[in-house]
Amino acid sequence: MARSGLNVLPVLLLALGAWMSSNCFANSPSPRATSRMAMQGFKDDFYAWKDTLSKEDQALLLKQAQNEFNKKFRATDDFKTSISEDKIESFGKVLQKFFDNEKEDYKKDVEKRTPDYDYLQSKAKQVAYDFSLTNAIVPVDRDGDRRWASMVMKRRVAEAEGKEFPDAAVVTGEYLWANEGQDHTDNVKLLEMAKAHATNPEIKKALDEFEIPADGEDFMIQLPRKIVQLLSQAGGKLQAQVEAYRADHSESEVEAYAKSLEEEWVKTAEDISKTYILAQDEIETEMQKMKKFFGSQKNMAGKTKADILKGIWKLLPKYSDGPVEPLDEEMLSELAKVPAVIEGEFNHSWGTADTLYKSEAIDSFGSKYLLGIFEKREDAEKAFDAWNKEYTQAGQDVKENLKSWAKGQEAELAEEQDSVDRIRKALEEAQR
Repeated sequence: MARSGLNVLPVLLLALGAWMSSNCFANSPSPRATSRMAMQGFKDDFYAWKDTLSKEDQALLLKQAQNEFNKKFRATDDFKTSISEDKIESFGKVLQKFFDNEKEDYKKDVEKRTPDYDYLQSKAKQVAYDFSLTNAIVPVDRDGDRRWASMVMKRRVAEAEGKEFPDAAVVTGEYLWANEGQDHTDNVKLLEMAKAHATNPEIKKALDEFEIPADGEDFMIQLPRKIVQLLSQAGGKLQAQVEAYRADHSESEVEAYAKSLEEEWVKTAEDISKTYILAQDEIETEMQKMKKFFGSQKNMAGKTKADILKGIWKLLPKYSDGPVEPLDEEMLSELAKVPAVIEGEFNHSWGTADTLYKSEAIDSFGSKYLLGIFEKREDAEKAFDAWNKEYTQAGQDVKENLKSWAKGQEAELAEEQDSVDRIRKALEEAQR
């Protein structure tokens, strides 16, 4: 064995072996495919060279690499012993081949990364963006908002009491009824059955006023979707009972059993409708109360918040079991600085209107801009027209400014074109 004063080969070989055997090598994030191919070639050359070493040489190199930073080991002969010179020389050739390949790959990669100095100019000429706006008028159903708020509050109260408040959504839909042949016969029979068993006066009156069209004339009925959903569920349960009964009985018995369920079906349908109507009436009453409350505001010119509070405090003894504490004078002095009716808040349409209109401006990228909420659709359209006029003018001003700026930049570049050409040429030569 030859001896060497500086023995870095074991550490280098151990690091290379660990690196190439790890997943990091196989999944290298390098973007250059040619570099990965070169590294794979080096891996093959390295393992081929490693196979030429004897077991003793491999064990020695591993021991030296593992104890590289062990002071006691560095003082022993094992650390200073090296493998034969021909093995070291052949390994140097493997490394040299790898570095030569990497050098060529680097040169090719640099050539591919040569920047396009005129990219921005060419890109700007290719695309002309549309910066125009479109208008969207969105109705805001304030009565619907109030009904929803009322139903939510009633449900919370019912849940706190361990009860359930029915869903009384007013969303309706049109439903097509087939009315030809057997369907017409069934429709007439169903209506007669409903009239015979109905007990609620309002429902009975509605049934008496309704007539089935002539045979062959399909008809549409507009019904609350929630009622249709509940009726469908109830009818499905009764139908399941009939089918279960059919399994052990004759057809005549099944018909008799189904007829016996008619009264139960009509009563169920009536209960569902009655519960829905009562809940809807209750919600409608609450909705009207809300509108009436906000519409009852009075214009108290010259009055302050302090005057309002004093009036409330004056009435409190009539509704209180005990004496009422006097108001804090410091608080009253602060409230005396605030008007009773703040400008812009008197009889605000958000609390009193049935329907409002939201005006939105939508750009070519899909972004929406709220322009305001108005009592009339015409006002919403006017708001967009005014806003769009300013937006269009601002866009024209920007275009003119950009044109002026571009002309100035082109003039400066024209004056310094020689310098620009020299810089480009120098950069291209530096990359070779």
